[in-house]
Amino acid sequence: MIEQYLDAMIQSMEEKTVCLNGLLRMTEQQAEALKEDKPDWDTFDRLIDEKAEAIDRLEKLDEGFQSVFEKIREELEPQKSRYRERIAKLQEQIRRVTEQSNALIAGEQKNKTLMEQSASAERRRIRQTRANAKVASNYYNSMNRINLIDPQLMDKKK
Repeated sequence: MIEQYLDAMIQSMEEKTVCLNGLLRMTEQQAEALKEDKPDWDTFDRLIDEKAEAIDRLEKLDEGFQSVFEKIREELEPQKSRYRERIAKLQEQIRRVTEQSNALIAGEQKNKTLMEQSASAERRRIRQTRANAKVASNYYNSMNRINLIDPQLMDKKK
């Protein structure tokens, strides 16, 4: 019975590895979308939605893993040597998942920096556009006043 639970936990870790690989790919795609001169916000938003679904899947895998572990923890402790091979495989997968999680965190931090830079550049462009519009408006108003002749003093004697 414990063997089946351990196999289920190993399979859960394998699925988590696949899911984390997908998240890493999506994070790289987001970085590419942000590195362009004009960021591809549609792609970026689509990837956020896809990543949210993958994260939900990861959470379900974690919950399942944790519940199975809680079921067998007490029975497994005294029999560790009997299941040494499966436990070693599980530990190796946990190390791999931890490495992937750390890589994902680093990628997300990099994307955060890229996004802040893109947003800052976009704000500069907007400010510049507003300044240009204001200059054009002031020029237009000034040019309209050139043709305007102010009322002159008129002789009111008849």
